[in-house]
Amino acid sequence: MIGDWKGVKDMIKISYDSEGDTLEIRFSEEEVKESEYIEKTGFVVDYDKKGNITAIEILSFSKKVTKDELLEAVGM
Repeated sequence: MIGDWKGVKDMIKISYDSEGDTLEIRFSEEEVKESEYIEKTGFVVDYDKKGNITAIEILSFSKKVTKDELLEAVGM
């Protein structure tokens, strides 16, 4: 669970690390207490001390989404 959704949409930050080929979607600036790797999807889900999701990392991002799919998703 992401916790209280109020104000989350204003806080969401998306970043991409080209060296690690990792896309991170951050929902909170709370410190990460625990991370869970989901092998089936190649996602890492980060949790704060209350068990709320603080971020989702998509590993090997460029292998999962093509440039055209990404541009279409963001409306370009």
